[in-house]
Amino acid sequence: MEAKKHNHGRLYRAKIVPFRGPPEYGEWFDTEAGLRSAMSLAARLIGNRYYCESKLLTCAECDANEVPRVIATL
Repeated sequence: MEAKKHNHGRLYRAKIVPFRGPPEYGEWFDTEAGLRSAMSLAARLIGNRYYCESKLLTCAECDANEVPRVIATL
């Protein structure tokens, strides 16, 4: 049986991949504007890669766990 999925919106977060070391993940935001605001305050280091990830916001009834996907790079 396929899992039910309700669309309750999307969540957005920043993913920072340093030249050396493990990726760092930011907090989840409920709007792209919130993520843009947080990223505008972040100091961006040369050599790091910056990504915006998004995932579907679901409820307990949805029984779905979507893997975050990259929607933008900086």
